[in-house]
Amino acid sequence: MSEKLVLSAEDILVTYGEQVVLDFDRFYLYEGEKVGLVGVNGAGKSTILKLLAGEIKPDRGRIKREADVFYFQQFSDDTSPSEDMDYGEAGRLGGTDRLWQDRVSGGENTRIRLAQLFSNPGAIAMLDEPTSNLDAEGIELLKKRLRQIPTLLLISHDRSLCNAVCDRIVEVSFGKIESFDGNYDAYLEQKALQRQTAWDAYDQYQSEKRRLQKVYQEKKAKAKKVEKKPKNLSPSEAKAIALCAKRKPEDKARGLEKSATNVLKRIEHMEVKEKPKEEPVVRPDSRLTNPPRNPIVIRGEDVHFSYENHPIFCGAKFEIPGGEKVVILGGNGTGKTTLLDLMEKAYRQQEKQSGISIVPGAKIGYAKQDMSQIDPEKTVLENVRQVSIQTESVARIILARLLLTERDMQKRVSDLSGGERMKLAFAMLFVADVNLIVLDEPTNYLDIPTIEALERLLQEYEGTLVFTSHDASFVEHVATKRLYIKDGLIL
Repeated sequence: MSEKLVLSAEDILVTYGEQVVLDFDRFYLYEGEKVGLVGVNGAGKSTILKLLAGEIKPDRGRIKREADVFYFQQFSDDTSPSEDMDYGEAGRLGGTDRLWQDRVSGGENTRIRLAQLFSNPGAIAMLDEPTSNLDAEGIELLKKRLRQIPTLLLISHDRSLCNAVCDRIVEVSFGKIESFDGNYDAYLEQKALQRQTAWDAYDQYQSEKRRLQKVYQEKKAKAKKVEKKPKNLSPSEAKAIALCAKRKPEDKARGLEKSATNVLKRIEHMEVKEKPKEEPVVRPDSRLTNPPRNPIVIRGEDVHFSYENHPIFCGAKFEIPGGEKVVILGGNGTGKTTLLDLMEKAYRQQEKQSGISIVPGAKIGYAKQDMSQIDPEKTVLENVRQVSIQTESVARIILARLLLTERDMQKRVSDLSGGERMKLAFAMLFVADVNLIVLDEPTNYLDIPTIEALERLLQEYEGTLVFTSHDASFVEHVATKRLYIKDGLIL
């Protein structure tokens, strides 16, 4: 990294109506830096990227750019190639064969737009979720190419990409930003150290507060004892003793009262250390779902399936063991979602479909991308109550663990963001009468904190899980078994 400053933003304020979205003092980007922006959904990551790219203007502040900017936004239908596009680059990313078609898939759209970036390597790359709709092969290609770009700003829910590419992480939280040196894993280590430091400070604060409160109580008790006239003494005897003493009892008592008051003032003026927030720990009672005892809960034998004479599976076979967390891997178009749909169809019709059979007693819960299982006119809590077989306390804690607040629980679903609806869909699965969860690309468009929260819940889940994902970190943390789809077979 050079000392050349290529972008700066100072005294920034961005508002939407009365809501403050960004309010920070400064952000600097030097030539050669690769910076990842992280934070929960709604924290302002995309807003700060648009601001730095010049797509929007701040309500207050100064932004200075010393280089061209290439801005890759998360959602775009524009796949028309630029005049200076490197078609060889587009070919390496797999996009040229459909470049001139009117309609292309999400993955092809992403590859074509990324090829335009790599055709302009001198620009500052500003990328908002570039892995969306890319398969595992496309993500690996993207990692290699992004390492070759000199300077970039990246928003991504793919932690493996942030680890492979970024040398600095900037956390966006409540409109403020904080910088951490290193990749995403280094950021997590620094956050863990911050948390431990906060706990140490809180423990020291509580310990000192208890000590001073004890001192205060002892001084108060001593002052009260001094004030009392000794027993079995007449007033004249007590007066004689007081005349002989260097200090009168009432003076000594007042001194002790003053000392106690000073201790109380010290307690009142102590810097208050708030207790760090802890994630509530609870897991649903899996016994309520009556999981099947069979060693194999889904079996595929001689699986055949085609779309309009285009074969997807040709004599494939596979097994899903009970209690395992099975990920289905393969490139785009190999049939991962099709396989999940065939499993659900066999379950719904209670008979073998295309060679796939489900054991009696298995109860599948499928988190569909269209989230059709959610009633948009009901609140979050009403949707959960509608399907839950767990106690309301457990249901509320599951919602909280998926980062939905008490306020979110009272919202109508129609007022939720896409990410919040996905959290609700997952929560409904964890509390419903199901013992086999099916998830199709569950991390799509979730922020990293929510992905990590979902990981923890799935790691604790006692039923069977079948899922697809292009998120390498998510697969590594959750899967206990892997199936690969290739050339119509399941390996």
